[in-house]
Amino acid sequence: MLSKDESFVASHLSPLPFVLEGGKGKMISIKTAGAKANAYEVKAAKPTKNYLFVIHEWWGLNDYIKREAERLQKELGNLNVIAIDLYDGQIATDADSAGKIMSSIKDERAREIINGVIKYVGKDAKISTIGWCFGGGWSLQAALMCKTQAAGCVVYYGYPELNLDKLKSLNCSVLGLYAKNDDWINPE
Repeated sequence: MLSKDESFVASHLSPLPFVLEGGKGKMISIKTAGAKANAYEVKAAKPTKNYLFVIHEWWGLNDYIKREAERLQKELGNLNVIAIDLYDGQIATDADSAGKIMSSIKDERAREIINGVIKYVGKDAKISTIGWCFGGGWSLQAALMCKTQAAGCVVYYGYPELNLDKLKSLNCSVLGLYAKNDDWINPE
């Protein structure tokens, strides 16, 4: 709904051009119930079953998000980071295209991709999630989808889940970061 709000779209400055050079991660292909999905994986130095799913903002899985995945892996240490592409390869470079891509994403496909990544990491993995804006809302949804594998969730300014029955099934702590004064996602 926010992608169709002209003031919301206009409030986003286009990202500056950036190319990640010498990245430590690699693009991987994920099997899903439908078409294959993409993700950017940054592996820990030693084998581990600890994972962090990074979910992009409305621009898509661009080089900024890949760099953030690498930074998080380096700072947090012994975990694998997977930056999930919920846009199936589409990357926006301006607010209008970001709004159009975001509004075209089907809930069913996004869940199919996340479930594919959950299967990719395996049933013994402990999974934390983090995302911003569009990805913040999906960070919480991914934590719900991880069920007992969920280890933690960070929501930067994403749309919250309002269904209390769904929230009762959450198996991890959630850190939600929101602005006090905002026209779109606010305390109410």
